[in-house]
Amino acid sequence: MQFTCAAQTLIDSLQIVTKALPARTPNQLLEGILIETDMNEVILTCSDERITITTRFEAEVSEPGRGVVRGKLFNEVVRRLAEGDIRVTMNNRFEFRIQGSGSRTNLAGFDADLYPQLPRIEGEKEISLPQDMLKDMIQKTEFAIAVEDMREVLTGCLLEIGGGDVTMVALDGFRMALKRAKCSDVLESFNAIIPGRAVGDIGKLLSDDPEAFASLSYGGGKLHIRLEKTDIYVILVEGEYVKYRAILPQSFATQVVVDLEPLRRGIDRAALIAREGNNNLLILKIAGGEMAIEAHAQNGDVFEKLDVQQHGPDLNIAFNVKYLIDMMRSIDDAQIEINLNNAISPCIITPVNDHDYVHLILPVRTGMTN
Repeated sequence: MQFTCAAQTLIDSLQIVTKALPARTPNQLLEGILIETDMNEVILTCSDERITITTRFEAEVSEPGRGVVRGKLFNEVVRRLAEGDIRVTMNNRFEFRIQGSGSRTNLAGFDADLYPQLPRIEGEKEISLPQDMLKDMIQKTEFAIAVEDMREVLTGCLLEIGGGDVTMVALDGFRMALKRAKCSDVLESFNAIIPGRAVGDIGKLLSDDPEAFASLSYGGGKLHIRLEKTDIYVILVEGEYVKYRAILPQSFATQVVVDLEPLRRGIDRAALIAREGNNNLLILKIAGGEMAIEAHAQNGDVFEKLDVQQHGPDLNIAFNVKYLIDMMRSIDDAQIEINLNNAISPCIITPVNDHDYVHLILPVRTGMTN
């Protein structure tokens, strides 16, 4: 194998595929990057078996071939080379040589025939979605995916397509984030639970260009996402997702509309004290068209007050401050609606101008009386 390309081209491609490079694995081959050359194209592949990413770029290929190079080390060597061209060669003993800017590095590699084959999707169906829409949905939900849970389905994000709607849902047992979008030209129905780590990696690879589309093929518990020069293969989480519609309240006793930025600043200040306590607790007291924000800890307390539009009875309710901060970071509207029933029922928060973006947060029981 031998090819020559611009250093930045190789660096950019490595930045894409190494998102699937496992931090640790008993399979030494998966610590490597599969490099394949053919005609004037180089294909790079990384996999942790749950997610596989391949990307291709144009290069001057002098000798076609296939080999696996130690991934982390190869990536670091290439990143440290100056601008200009890089030449990569591999001999018949799978030894790689990287040359550029007067530098030469040799790395031991492996036979590509030992590397796991790409996942095969049987009986696949295909859907095309705008990349910017899919990226926005991921950014607005991924923070609510459970990091660890006995219910494996909660460690993934539900992608649901049907009836002209595309819906992404994440929940961790204490809060839920749901984003819905219209895509009337998609006629197929589709449900997939995408592993949490893969969700974040996919989001980073999607474009903001409204003209760019992603093709999603699925079948046999696998998902294949095709971008312009990159392919992502994902092993989906098995099981039935939580029936999230059933846990969304249909009516509310108290509704509050509040300007987001003053609320964000008030909660941010209150969080300094809330985090000093044992339970990260923040209290909202809604009364007479005002919202008081309180936090108490052994080392101090804080009190904030905001004007709000209030409909319904007064109410005191407590939340884990982290969930409120995560929610506010993901909303870019000027105002939000906070919908409540009592101090122990789920709270529903939506941007005033986007009721297709829904947050559900469970309050903390404190024994307060309203």
